Amino acid sequence: MSRVCDICNKGFLTVTNISHKHSGSWAKKAPKTKRKSYPNLRMLKVMPDNSSNLMKIKVCMRCYRTIRGKSIKLN
Repeated sequence: MSRVCDICNKGFLTVTNISHKHSGSWAKKAPKTKRKSYPNLRMLKVMPDNSSNLMKIKVCMRCYRTIRGKSIKLN
């Protein structure tokens, strides 16, 4: 299952967790570990123009708010 928005193709970002432990010496920098940050996706039911079937698409919240703000009827 892909974690990508079907409208804007927003996917994951690679971010770092920084551990700020206060034990031991600070001779080395604070250790950093990489992780993935995924977008906030929501499933929408959409009916295409020339079809009577409902499709499910994944939409990020930025696109969802844009669609709802312009009051575009999707289903």
